[in-house]
Amino acid sequence: MQEKIMVSDALSGINASLESLGYMISQTANQQLRQTLIQMRNASETSQFELFEIAKSHGYYEPAAEASQEEIKQVRDIFSGSSLL
Repeated sequence: MQEKIMVSDALSGINASLESLGYMISQTANQQLRQTLIQMRNASETSQFELFEIAKSHGYYEPAAEASQEEIKQVRDIFSGSSLL
């Protein structure tokens, strides 16, 4: 299997795990379990970033262009009145 495909598959798997862990953390009342899940999420985030760096350095992934200050302001304005914050 090509390295590019392996890195992509690993990133997809870690991203799915991060999504699941985030959901589980938000639904967990037991503090000890919650802390364990947070530790697992933190370790997964570290692995995800390391794989992202590998993909980027090998040209497997091209990040999106950075947002301008105006674009950041527009998004901030959209969410500043939101009940999500």
